[in-house]
Order: sequence, then structure tokens, then C-alpha cells
Amino acid sequence: MTEDGRMTIRDLADKIGMSSPSVTERIHKLEDAGAIRGYTVLVEPKVFGLGIAAHVRMRARPGEAKRVAQMLLDTPEVVEADHVTGEDCFLAKVVVCDVQALETVVDRFVPFASTDTAIIQSTTVVRRLPRL
Repeated sequence: MTEDGRMTIRDLADKIGMSSPSVTERIHKLEDAGAIRGYTVLVEPKVFGLGIAAHVRMRARPGEAKRVAQMLLDTPEVVEADHVTGEDCFLAKVVVCDVQALETVVDRFVPFASTDTAIIQSTTVVRRLPRL
């Protein structure tokens, strides 16, 4: 399922040597336990004209961490954001159409956080699952 989320239950059952009802039951148990959180489609942002991706490290100014967190949630160009340890407070991934749009997004945060931006040249590992 991790390699092909559209695989049918029957194909999965055949692949792992189980019956379809048994596979269905196990999938439901994994969903109920929160091990399977959902099903999604992976899109290629470049196809939609979003050719620039960047990681933006942010260190919230004193008293501004909650505001920065809310801004990250409210900014659609931010496709992923983590609250991290270390010198910075947040690490955000931003996807935009061009460098000017990236500058506009980052500038929204400047009054509330210091920022350090790294444009992504290429992605070495794409959405790999941890070893289970």
C-alpha cells in the first residue's frame, strides 16, 4: 500500500498471501489504531507553475512564537512546518511560483521572527517511510 495506494484489496491479498477479508480486517484495525492516518495523492507542484521550493528556518522574536505558529498555519504557500529544537523555533517548507513570491512570503514573517532561507535545488529522498 505504501508503494501503490490505489492497489486493490484483492491484489494486496494476493501479493501477501492472505484472503481479501483478512486484509480488509487488518487495514481497518490499522486505521482504528491510527497507524494508517489517511490516503492521499502526491502532486508535482512544478506542473502547477510552482517551481520554487525552499526551507525557511525561523526564530520567533520574544513573545511571538504563537503568532508565528498561527501565521504558518494560515499561509497557504507553507506546505509543511515543524516546531524544532535548537537555535530556531520552526522549520517551514514553502512552495511558490518564483523567487519574488518566496520573498513576499518570507517578508510576512520578518516582523515576528528572524529567518534563514535555503532554496531547494533537488530532493534526494522523497517522502520515505521510516523503517517499521
